[in-house]
Amino acid sequence: MTVGVTGASGHLGAEILRVLPGSVPIGREIPDVRFDAVIHAAAPDFRDDDAVIRFREFNRALEDHLSRFPPDVLVVTGSWWQHAEGSCRNLLYTRLKDEQVRLFRWAVHVLPYSIYGDEPRRGRGFVPQLVLAARGDVALAGLSDQPRDFVHVSDVALAHVRALDAPRGIYTAASLRTFSPRALASRWGVTAPDLDEYPLAVPRYLVPQVPDWEPTVDVLEHVAESL
Repeated sequence: MTVGVTGASGHLGAEILRVLPGSVPIGREIPDVRFDAVIHAAAPDFRDDDAVIRFREFNRALEDHLSRFPPDVLVVTGSWWQHAEGSCRNLLYTRLKDEQVRLFRWAVHVLPYSIYGDEPRRGRGFVPQLVLAARGDVALAGLSDQPRDFVHVSDVALAHVRALDAPRGIYTAASLRTFSPRALASRWGVTAPDLDEYPLAVPRYLVPQVPDWEPTVDVLEHVAESL
């Protein structure tokens, strides 16, 4: 089965390519070929409203491509903010993700929670920053008290692979456990000023997990083993 992956240069997309041998990256110029399955993992910067608006053009181009070359399966990456409680519901980014559900009604939609990996990333990736802070290599600028459900990128990628065999619908990829960054940091004696994080987003679990999938990386064990 040939699987095309959008957003293949991104954090999640690159990991999907790694765990799914033979998968093919799909760039902004979508090739006129049929894929047996497509994983639409591409996403704009949620902080950049202009990028979010421009991304709608790519969604429309993908919709057109899929109408001409319909795959057997389409998996679309959403955001847990779609089901969260708080001001995140008002962001253009969240509305874009909601729009994808309407645009690709026949897809399997995967809503991953707070994705982290092994490397610090600009503006994201609290867990690897915490590892550096616990080692004494950096000082954190601030710590939020907002609850978060941290899921390793490798687990999220595997959730997308499992979703290729799932019935059409909306699913989460979550650990089902929440820690605020401050509570997580306190376990390793890391302190920092209060961070008034925006937008407000409180996790809720309104749909089931991806069938036949469960996370394998525990965030507490991950941090401990990385020190």
